[in-house]
Amino acid sequence: MVSERPMSLNPLIDSSDPAVVDVGHMLYRSLLKLDSTGYPTTDLAASYAVSSNGLACTVVLKSNLEWSNGAPITAADVIATDTFALSSQASDPTLAAALRGVKVSGALSTVTFTLPAPRASFAATLTQLPILPLGGLSEPALVSATEHPTTPMPTSGPYDVQSTAALAVVLQPNPHAEVHPAIKSYELRLFVIFHDAAYAFSQGSIGALLATTPEELATLQHVKGAQAESMTTPQFVDLMFNERVPALADSVVRHAIGIAIDRSAVVAGALAGRGGVIQTGPYSVGIPWIGPPAIEAISPTVAASVLQANGWVPGTSGVRQRGSAELAFTLSVPSLNPLPLVADEVARQLAAIGVQVTVDVVAPQNFLTGTLDSGRFQLAIDAWSPVPDPDVSAFWRSNAAPPHGYNVSGGTPDPFLDAALDTLAQSIDRTARITAAAQVAALVADDAPAVFLYTPRVSMVFGSPAPTAPIPSIGAESARYDDIALWQIH
Repeated sequence: MVSERPMSLNPLIDSSDPAVVDVGHMLYRSLLKLDSTGYPTTDLAASYAVSSNGLACTVVLKSNLEWSNGAPITAADVIATDTFALSSQASDPTLAAALRGVKVSGALSTVTFTLPAPRASFAATLTQLPILPLGGLSEPALVSATEHPTTPMPTSGPYDVQSTAALAVVLQPNPHAEVHPAIKSYELRLFVIFHDAAYAFSQGSIGALLATTPEELATLQHVKGAQAESMTTPQFVDLMFNERVPALADSVVRHAIGIAIDRSAVVAGALAGRGGVIQTGPYSVGIPWIGPPAIEAISPTVAASVLQANGWVPGTSGVRQRGSAELAFTLSVPSLNPLPLVADEVARQLAAIGVQVTVDVVAPQNFLTGTLDSGRFQLAIDAWSPVPDPDVSAFWRSNAAPPHGYNVSGGTPDPFLDAALDTLAQSIDRTARITAAAQVAALVADDAPAVFLYTPRVSMVFGSPAPTAPIPSIGAESARYDDIALWQIH
């Protein structure tokens, strides 16, 4: 859903607009993509290899790749796209940060990315970089191509742009696509608010709509004949502790809260059973190649006993206290559905063990900088959208405190965790990374800077008739179009 027109057709210009990202996903391919386990594999690339020291990633393009106008896709397009992604005209700061400091060189069909330091997540970064037809353009032509984002450029994906208007983009098959789509015309209609899109779906004027919250999914499923296909995202939602708060500096309190929370009840209640998958460690369930998550450990009885044994006894109001300290906290949460409902459920569960939680709903535009980065919270819940890779250094390494990362806990540095995170971040061997990921998960569980609650899911809801090719089971929202060339409507 979008609020301004005209819409950009360049996914690097307006990356914050989900409609732009969706259109871009159907028009442009990346060097790599994620496979069914969330591991990077080839897309435009025929192969990619990382040097033994982890500093060079060499990509060889598939032969005979062409843009929709018949021009060849070459290394020059990759290099120019990388340059553009780092320019002031591009709008994705996360992608730009991942590319900054990386030197790119190549010719014909071979491109080499030289990194300043080993970074295993760089392959996942390349899955996020749509390659644009910018190679070989003169300076005026490059300016024209990027300063007029509604003017369609040649595409590499299954579709080309047939026409674009204020409220719709009509796509036609790309005659030079590697896989030709079965559906010969695709119209993407653009709505400002979900309610209007849902009404159009209920009237049969649009055939499919994305539901990003349980509430949206429930609305669409009331339509007769509606069928939902769900995807597990690379995101995660956690309950964060501010260890600068005296009571939360006590690891016993943090661990007790962790084993008191029933994630299954959160998913079944606040998420209506369809909005997420329980997550027990620091990795999104949407990255399954890293290994199975730990089994959920729940015991409010044990949590209460541990608190009691450590001097946290119920006061006259039922809230546990030790001396003058009370287990009474404010839980800050952005006003983004369904997070306030999740916070309410967590507060309800913790009340059962004598921990009083007051939920404070904060405007989302102020939450990261005004609440988390500034340390102005006691407990907090938020959703995170990292690069689809298990490298979680930006969240838990001791030097990742804001503004250098998202470690907002304020806890005591853990050199063992830092070392395990470094191995996970730098190793190029898949087996070694899986081993390091297990070490990181165990150390994070021991330190208990947060309670990981769930991995969000989104659903593509189809009217009747639904396409015969389902969407991928994992991926970011726009990944629902990964297999669109195979969709068939009967």
